[in-house]
Amino acid sequence: MINLAILLISILIYASFGITNLIYILISAITTFFASKHLDGKNKKLILILTIVVNIGILVFMKLLPYGKNFGIDTSNILVPIGISYYTLQVVSYLIDVYKGKYKPQESLIKYLMYVIYIPYLIIGPINRYDDISKSLYEKKKWNTNRILHGTIRILWGLFKKLIIAGRISIVISVITGNTTEYTGAYALLAMLLYSIQIYADFSGGIDMVIGVSKILGIEVKENFNAPYLSENLKEFWRRWHIGLSSWLKDYVYIPLGGNRKGNIRTKINLVITFVISGLWHGANYILWGLFHGILVAFSKFTTTKWKILNRVINYLIVSVLWAFFIWPTTALALKMIGSIFTTFNYPELFTNFFNLNLDLGNIIVLAISTIILAIFDAKKDSIIQKIKNMKLETKILMIGSLGIIILVFGIYGIGFNVNEFIYSKF
Repeated sequence: MINLAILLISILIYASFGITNLIYILISAITTFFASKHLDGKNKKLILILTIVVNIGILVFMKLLPYGKNFGIDTSNILVPIGISYYTLQVVSYLIDVYKGKYKPQESLIKYLMYVIYIPYLIIGPINRYDDISKSLYEKKKWNTNRILHGTIRILWGLFKKLIIAGRISIVISVITGNTTEYTGAYALLAMLLYSIQIYADFSGGIDMVIGVSKILGIEVKENFNAPYLSENLKEFWRRWHIGLSSWLKDYVYIPLGGNRKGNIRTKINLVITFVISGLWHGANYILWGLFHGILVAFSKFTTTKWKILNRVINYLIVSVLWAFFIWPTTALALKMIGSIFTTFNYPELFTNFFNLNLDLGNIIVLAISTIILAIFDAKKDSIIQKIKNMKLETKILMIGSLGIIILVFGIYGIGFNVNEFIYSKF
């Protein structure tokens, strides 16, 4: 009964964003559900290919939609379905796994719809494999006080990252990006370095909320981050960042292309192709971002030294500079801002003008302390989580109350950014 209620609520919330959203996702869910029933006959390969082409085709069309105006095509009336990037990859992985005999197709359309339309991970992810989530998704839900408390703590931790850290950084970045003539060089570099923290706090904070809500409901969603900025090179970074997408691309793109089984040159080509597809998944404007990542991952040994701390600094700088494609709205402008780092030497000016970027000393101190807390948590994550699990019930309730007060007092609500939006919800 609870599972049916979760499905109905998910459908209602999703439909509230526009009934067209629901039509698209139902087309994807129904086509893949019935196709999976026929992946054991003589036409199974044809059925698999056709169903994947239809679903991926719709996704690619939506990603290229913003460029229709360049060819005189009016696309203003076409609604891009919310979460299409997430649910498309989920249904494709489901089809391929059933085709390979990894598990049998789901017999119940209602249960399958719950897997596809479960609302928490439709908005921001993560991308879930059917076999990873199906057991906890469908099992009978029972009351568990500890699970509810842990879920609540996880939600509040996500809000801490989103409202206290990402919220403050977005204020500075909105000032810098609002004037692309004056704020170049040192300002552009500052925006990139800060955006690394913002996008991580925003995205991982959103995932924390999804995992927390799911935990309260008795649904186990896999982790999507593992302290990515502790990585020593880009290859390691992509094993720690957006794990759902990275592992999906590895299993369903990189390995089918040949992976590392066909020689060194072919391995590098496969890596580049995989990252270009990752860029397209984010949107056509991010293809160059994916290409740069692919090349740098393929040749990551050239950016690695024998010193661990230096490797982390180098990796953070590389990742931060490449976030330029996310910060500025066009590829040309992003390239211009990257170039300005090396050509516009206004670094002394930044130091004298820093407090004119709409963040006063008090807020800077709060941001600095909060970021240090986030860094310490990432470095000691396993031991901290274990300590929280071992806490007494009363201590956990006290922690929830304390976190709630901190978020209410220090959270940024709608100043310089839209608190309702997550960066990765647009993908």
